[in-house]
Amino acid sequence: MSNKDIKKLNFVYDDDLEKTLKQLNVFDDFITGGTRCKFCGNIISKENLHSLFREFENIQFICDSPACIKKLITYIK
Repeated sequence: MSNKDIKKLNFVYDDDLEKTLKQLNVFDDFITGGTRCKFCGNIISKENLHSLFREFENIQFICDSPACIKKLITYIK
């Protein structure tokens, strides 16, 4: 496996979610329902947030739908 094949994963605890979202400048959108799942378009909330990642200059959110999680795994490979 070469270095280019290694992907870095960061984990955020629930208690740190607000701080992390503020650091990423997406907190206001998140709490007002302005963030949507990259794959299905559902509004993301604290209750259905599975993951988030940076894609170019944007922060992408993924909901906890099994279909979207499966798409995410395929997408990041």
